[in-house]
Amino acid sequence: MDMQNLNTQRATRQISALSLAVIIVLYLAHALPLYFYNVALPAILRHQGVDLRWIGMLSLLYIPWAFKFLWAPLIDRLYIKKLGKRKTWLLFTQVALVLGVLALAFTQFSYGLVVFVVIGLWISSFAATQDIAIDGYTVETFSASDYRLGSMAQSIGVALGSMLGGAATLWLYQYYGWESALVCLALMTALTMFAVFYIQENTNEQTNIAKQAPSLVRAFKRPEILSALALILCYRVVEAPAMAMLNPMLIDQKWTLAQIGLLMSVIGAGVGLLAAVSAAFLLKKIQATQLLIWVGWCRTALYGVIGAAIILGWLNQWHLLLGGFVIVMLAIRYVAMTSLYAYFMQSSSKEQAGTDFTILVCFELLVYFIGGATSGFLAKSLGYGNFYVVLAVASVVSVLLSQYIIARHQKTQQKLLNQEI
Repeated sequence: MDMQNLNTQRATRQISALSLAVIIVLYLAHALPLYFYNVALPAILRHQGVDLRWIGMLSLLYIPWAFKFLWAPLIDRLYIKKLGKRKTWLLFTQVALVLGVLALAFTQFSYGLVVFVVIGLWISSFAATQDIAIDGYTVETFSASDYRLGSMAQSIGVALGSMLGGAATLWLYQYYGWESALVCLALMTALTMFAVFYIQENTNEQTNIAKQAPSLVRAFKRPEILSALALILCYRVVEAPAMAMLNPMLIDQKWTLAQIGLLMSVIGAGVGLLAAVSAAFLLKKIQATQLLIWVGWCRTALYGVIGAAIILGWLNQWHLLLGGFVIVMLAIRYVAMTSLYAYFMQSSSKEQAGTDFTILVCFELLVYFIGGATSGFLAKSLGYGNFYVVLAVASVVSVLLSQYIIARHQKTQQKLLNQEI
């Protein structure tokens, strides 16, 4: 009997390891082309002499990610039963992504930037749709106690996508040219498709879920979603301006594009991997909301130190000090995002996992975009030093408000639990 239990435990661990590996590869799949557009393509276009204002058009590619919640209920509702709820959309979108990257490989710079934007919108739209299915599958696959692992897998997949889709593809372009680099990217994207065939969906659970169809209205009626939206607004609005000014500040400190690429896409992604794993370990000991608060205070202290270092002229004396600050900021960000996404999973209903999770992610992106959009105006009027000091003060308010929202939601949940008992 003991031997049977041991074998069962081993099988469970193997299944969990497989599910974890599959989710990492799935998140990597759509991160590859996205980080090519986010990291590699701007540098390549600038190398080709394209005006910075036209390169800024690439920001249009984020539009599908901001509005993907509109079609998230359809992804939860429509699928081919023989394939499975999530496998249907994962296969369809993965094929579309590969075709998009291949189309990009055979696009010449002489065609004009509009062609790159149109193909990019194709890739971004299907990547956003695929993300709905992956998020839903992650929430459905893991138990509440293992959401930390699902969130860690997401962070690892995105970090690997940044390294391979961004830095590695840029290196391939530099030494082998445009077409070879993009064909290699398409091949990497195609290879990730094998992970789709290893996903393990509970078909019995799919047929026994809520009688009501997944919808946005159902999501916004849930107190868990409303509380999470309030937390996102308070917590993330301060972080966005701080992150948005990192690259301009590095440029102004005379860092080269190659150095920035190495710092952000290679070292930064490596730090992100370690931070995500560390966060998953910590989430085994404490709640996601508690870790968010701890990281929030670390973030506050870092902003204050950066502001002081700039005002006191330390960055002019020690050139690499800013690089150290960037690495610490990226580590804090990855821990925060791993914690936040674990909290998103806890707040999502398994009855419409893709819809609930997508609403939270879209709102998080919206807050992040708005916060980032204001950063340039603030930094220009205040100067980098005062800018980060102001963010440090704002972060104190942000963390205190976040603590209040979390405590209030926990009290509400406890009251509901007591009423049920």
